[in-house]
Amino acid sequence: MSSIIRNALALSAVIAVAAAQAPKTDAPCADVVIVMARGNNAPYQDWRTFPFVDATCGKLRAEGKTCDFIEVVFETMMNGDFCTQIATGVRNGQAEITAFNKKCPCSHIILNGFSQGAWIAGDILAGPGGCSQITTGLDNTSAPGNAIAAALLWGDVMHVANQPYNVLDGADLQKDGRSADSLARLNRYSSVLRSYCAKGDPICTRGDDVSKHLNYFELYTDDASTWAVGKIHDAAPLCAAPAPTPSASSPVVAQSVASANATAPSSLNSFSNPLSTPTTLGTPSVTAKSGPPDHP
Repeated sequence: MSSIIRNALALSAVIAVAAAQAPKTDAPCADVVIVMARGNNAPYQDWRTFPFVDATCGKLRAEGKTCDFIEVVFETMMNGDFCTQIATGVRNGQAEITAFNKKCPCSHIILNGFSQGAWIAGDILAGPGGCSQITTGLDNTSAPGNAIAAALLWGDVMHVANQPYNVLDGADLQKDGRSADSLARLNRYSSVLRSYCAKGDPICTRGDDVSKHLNYFELYTDDASTWAVGKIHDAAPLCAAPAPTPSASSPVVAQSVASANATAPSSLNSFSNPLSTPTTLGTPSVTAKSGPPDHP
């Protein structure tokens, strides 16, 4: 990796003024869980990217949905082996998503990555974009890939120009890009993908304005969270709604009662038996749930 890219990534680091937090690698089952991949040299739950979690979960909770987050575990040391860091993040991210989906198969997932984390998020979906890894990405047609309702890449090192999911004025620019095979795999997710790249960003384009790389979340968090919530609205339920329990006024129950009366011995009918009295059944009233059951 060139020293120019490494130095630019270093400028996205957050200066630690408090003790670093441990990564949050699991969450209780919720309607939506956001998987976060942070930028180079940033702490977990960093102040730069987590406004997206707050905004997105806030909008979902306002609709009565539950929302939580987990974080992809990987080293972000500036002087470390960059490809090793990427490979570790991809491997851990895929494992965390797979484990969470196995535990909570009805939960939808939003994948979000910034800078180095955007490279990792893209590789989680598509396989290697610039480093050699033994993965072809998550299959979007089966679990856990089909649980990903939205994916967002911000200032992605592997940004590819002129893709339908690119936004901002760097949409037609790129710096490194992906191989054709990796891009084809990434594009399996094109309908749920958004890539933010500003002209002048030295990471996703050949720009020289570092501020363009650092201010995405200050400028576009509200837009991105609204888009992500919209994708949750569009996503098909991952679990079928539970079958309603027949009520006393259900036609099935009525038929059972009628059959019991018809077959009861005549000696029983000589007693004052509620089953021997004609009963008027009301109109069936069953309310079916429109989505997957809530999780604890």
